[in-house]
Formats: sequence, C-alpha cells, structure tokens
Amino acid sequence: FAPRDVVVLANDGNNATLLATPYSGKHVAVVQWQLGSKEGQVTPVNWCEAPWHPALVKRAPKGAGAGVVTSCLDDKKLLYVSAKDWTATPTELARFDRVARQARPSTSGKWVYVALEIGPQNARVDMDTGEVQHLDAERAGAVSVAALSDDMVIWGEANSVYLQRFDAAGKVLETRWLRPSGFPTELQLIDLDGDGERDLLILNSSGQLADVFYGPLWDRALNKL
Repeated sequence: FAPRDVVVLANDGNNATLLATPYSGKHVAVVQWQLGSKEGQVTPVNWCEAPWHPALVKRAPKGAGAGVVTSCLDDKKLLYVSAKDWTATPTELARFDRVARQARPSTSGKWVYVALEIGPQNARVDMDTGEVQHLDAERAGAVSVAALSDDMVIWGEANSVYLQRFDAAGKVLETRWLRPSGFPTELQLIDLDGDGERDLLILNSSGQLADVFYGPLWDRALNKL
C-alpha cells in the first residue's frame, strides 16, 4: 500500500523499527530496517479500517507500558499496541459514534486526546484507568489535535484552530481561537525560534501554505474569531 504515515517506533542508531499505515485498508506494516540496507524486513499486521496518524504513548490502561495508539477513521475507535510486541493484535481502548480522525497523548501521557469529526464533541481517554470522557467541542468537532499540557489542548477544524482548557472531569473552562490559512490537518508543537516557548506549526491540506503561530500560544490566542 501507499503509506499515509510513517512513525519511528524504536531506533538504536543502526537498527530502526518503523510503522507505516495506509490511507485506506486494514493492514499496517512493521518494518525492521538496518542502516545502509536497501530493503527492510516487512511484517504486515491487521489493525482496523483506515488506521490514521499513529502516535507513541508512555503508558496505557491496566498497567500496560509504552506503545503506540491510532485512531481508526472508518471503524470509529482507538487502538493500542504495546512496545513489547509491535506485531501483536491491537487492544481496543475506546469506540465512538463519530469518525475518529486523530489521537495524540498529553504531555505527561495521562490522557490521549481524540479528534472526532461530524458533531460538537471530541474525547479523551485516561491512560491509567481507561475512562473515556466526552468533551464539548466547537461546531463539527475536529480533524487534528495537539496537547500543550495535560489539560490544555489545541484542536484543528475547517479553517480554524481552537484552544481549550479542561477541568479534571473534562468540562471546558475556556476556549480561545487562532485563524489558519487553510484546512489544518496536522498540528506540531516545536520551539522554532529558541525562546523556550513552544510554537505551533500547522500543516494544511488545502492551499499552498503552512502556518506558524509563535508562543506563548494561549496568551496570544483570540477570545473569538
């Protein structure tokens, strides 16, 4: 298949374990590759329908350790695979009634936030207890997500980006806004200018531009669009 995403699962300098996921279909590829080699050893694994945008996590419910999570676009669920065996059968962490577009962990690994399309809710999963909290969202949910902290999150939706602060129960305390130039399908938090504050890089799937918003992001976001 043509890979939509590739994630480095492990790397010791000379040997790397990579994960490639498809635009559509149920199979992913776990690739063992040695530096300098022209080919890797590929192990296909059946995950779910359209496993988009996998992300590394530090822990998972029931004492499970580090691994990788992915949202399943068409199957509307969140899966986890342990780092102990990247080719193992995935564990289902949550199931939703809307499209699960993207999942990303919070800064400590306490939560995994899930961007849900088509409806005014997103979600987060407690990676200690397995509890699923449904979060009030703006308009049609979100297509992308990045966490500034455990309880402060950035969501991307059609032609806008909104920041939310949550309490321990998942109640929205405040919402602020940024205006991207296109459709923000990937959000990356990077200190681009070296001032100690994380900046927001937005990769848009429409238009010809990427956007950069310099931190502190919460302080510079708008109270309304």
